[in-house]
Amino acid sequence: MILSELSQKAEFIADRHRSLQAHWHTYCNTLVQAITLSRQKLHHSLGCEPQNGLCFFLFEHFAIRVEQAEGFHCRTINYLIARRDGSEETLLATAQLDAQGNMDGTVDIRDRERVLAHYLDKIGAVYDGLYDAVQHDAPLRISEILASRDASSH
Repeated sequence: MILSELSQKAEFIADRHRSLQAHWHTYCNTLVQAITLSRQKLHHSLGCEPQNGLCFFLFEHFAIRVEQAEGFHCRTINYLIARRDGSEETLLATAQLDAQGNMDGTVDIRDRERVLAHYLDKIGAVYDGLYDAVQHDAPLRISEILASRDASSH
């Protein structure tokens, strides 16, 4: 391979990767704004983990993490749940961030309302599980949220 070919490939890779990272940062900013400016009471507080993605604390007990999946230039976004201390971390859902700046092909990452609705759809099983547990005065573990989510999707 000659140097000019290698240079062209390197520029192509760098441009595409910069674009993906710009879309990822735009999505993160839009989601944070959507949650913090929402008039709805979502009971989210923002954690600070900029190197790993976003972290929100739900009812000061659960951590909801939003991060890019592993791998260079990975377009998969993971939505994870864990206890506040980080234990029991489990994948809730995934989404795809495309080259045009859309999540799952339909949600413009600059549209606060649609980004928030998409996010809440991804983590909706958490609220459903919490609501059922509190309604029945029962404790709730992450494994039960996931079991309930899996049962309702079949």
